[in-house]
Amino acid sequence: MTSHPEIPCEPTSLLLEFASLPPKPPRSKLEPHRELIRELRRKGRTYREVSRLFAERLGLQVAPSTLHSFIKVRARHRKQAQFELPPADVAHEIVPNPTSRVAAFKAKPTVQEAKRSRFVFRENEPLTLSTQGGAQ
Repeated sequence: MTSHPEIPCEPTSLLLEFASLPPKPPRSKLEPHRELIRELRRKGRTYREVSRLFAERLGLQVAPSTLHSFIKVRARHRKQAQFELPPADVAHEIVPNPTSRVAAFKAKPTVQEAKRSRFVFRENEPLTLSTQGGAQ
């Protein structure tokens, strides 16, 4: 087993260290054209039409399925950005003990309705509808 040098575990020092990191460059060749793609889609252009426009005007060969995936991934990231984690001290107060949650679930009364049959079966007779609204 190899030992690692002591790494500071304080959240504030880690945040400062991570804040100084340079941003990662975009991995997609479509990233510089994100707003153009979004605007063309808002105006009703299909992915095939956007792909054709990119080939003709920008000399950028891109499949319509690639455009679709590009838009889909960015839409997913936009939805995730709307949610934030609660503060650490508030999170402990909100989340109840898991064992008490399980006990509360088990204590919850269960109501099972008798399965109503819409048909009446009698041997040596044809199948008939129940006249009592499904109860026998």
